[in-house]
Amino acid sequence: MLSVKTFPLTNIMLKTQVLRVVGETATGVDHNLTRIQKFEVFCSVCDGLLKDGRISAAKHRAWTNIF
Repeated sequence: MLSVKTFPLTNIMLKTQVLRVVGETATGVDHNLTRIQKFEVFCSVCDGLLKDGRISAAKHRAWTNIF
């Protein structure tokens, strides 16, 4: 199971921060995720950040829309 680092609720997240946290979490010895699985985790994290109000809907769309 992937462990997720938590941040204070007042913290606004930047894409580089999210990518760093997901990358650090996904590269553990027990975690051999494919590129697609990493993107799915990234999208799930972005969904949670949007729900918590840490990123805007525009940022969520820009970060998770691949086209």
